[in-house]
Amino acid sequence: HSRSRLAVPGHYHQCFNVTSRNTLNKMELSNKLRDPVLTPNSVCLRLAGLSKRQMRMCVRNPDVTASALQGIQVAIHECQHQLRDQRWNCSSLEGLDKLPHHSTILKRGFRESAFSLALLAAGVAHSVASACSMGKLRGCGCEAERPSRSMQDTWEWGGCSHDVRFGDRFSRDWLDSRGSPRDIHARMRMHNNRVGRQVNPVPNHTCKCHGTSGSCQFKTCWHVSPEFRLVGSLLKEKFLSAIFVNSQNKNNGVFNPRMENSASGNSGGLGGGRRRSMSRELVYFEKSPDFCEHDPSTDSPGTQGRICNKTSHGTDGCGSLCCGRGHNILKQTRSERCNCRFHWCCYVLCEECRLTEWVNVCK
Repeated sequence: HSRSRLAVPGHYHQCFNVTSRNTLNKMELSNKLRDPVLTPNSVCLRLAGLSKRQMRMCVRNPDVTASALQGIQVAIHECQHQLRDQRWNCSSLEGLDKLPHHSTILKRGFRESAFSLALLAAGVAHSVASACSMGKLRGCGCEAERPSRSMQDTWEWGGCSHDVRFGDRFSRDWLDSRGSPRDIHARMRMHNNRVGRQVNPVPNHTCKCHGTSGSCQFKTCWHVSPEFRLVGSLLKEKFLSAIFVNSQNKNNGVFNPRMENSASGNSGGLGGGRRRSMSRELVYFEKSPDFCEHDPSTDSPGTQGRICNKTSHGTDGCGSLCCGRGHNILKQTRSERCNCRFHWCCYVLCEECRLTEWVNVCK
């Protein structure tokens, strides 16, 4: 297949449209690579769907908000990757003229809703923390605390570690509602937002060597947040074992698991009846529809036209993905975004992969 370098701007204004496929020439690309001037006018006023509180935060910190919006785009791409073999594959979260939190499925109580909410919250926290360490944000910098080390070690803490706490705090202030949640959906949203931010894999150590003639007699090391793919994979595991909770609105902040709550039908307990701790688990209160047909009321695009794997017996197999409608075998040439890289701020550089192959397509 052939590949060409693309720049994909974001969908919130000209910096955030991820659906563009216009190839940039060298001059346009050079302009893109410069740090933009982020002002309330360029970030906040062109974004539909902000609450009053979010608008105030945006006007006060347009640079942090721009980073958070990029984190939302990273999360949407990761959602599409993690659920690529599911009937609902996050495609309906992309291409909106407003924040994805206004999409229908995030106003429901499905397992897919829980996963999307957690991933979006994690994306905001991760992106803001990364931008802090890059020195792109005025209101924050490097993580101040550094672990202790042995005096015999030939390295020291330096560089600029990702400020995870600042990212978490902005994600919480941006996405979580103020005060006590008043209904089951609000409690579910805040709970799953928190679970997304809690998925914090052990940070990687990045080191730079110092010494004569390129030797590594001494090293300076700092923390770097793991790739967001790892965060997505950990949340996918929680998606598959999410807990089905009682939807009775007692407004006490406590969820009661129902008897069958995970994808495998496990009960709400571990070890022969002990209840699972839900503080770090995704929760949902509505059984998901089958997502087989187009249905705007559940944000289901349907599976007609989806490519399936006829040799698989899993969720990506034609039997499951096509919902018993059967499939056609077609020779298809298509272009798709691939090898995307998110850059500050706020655009995506992708390659365009052109592929010709025989595929199985759901009827």
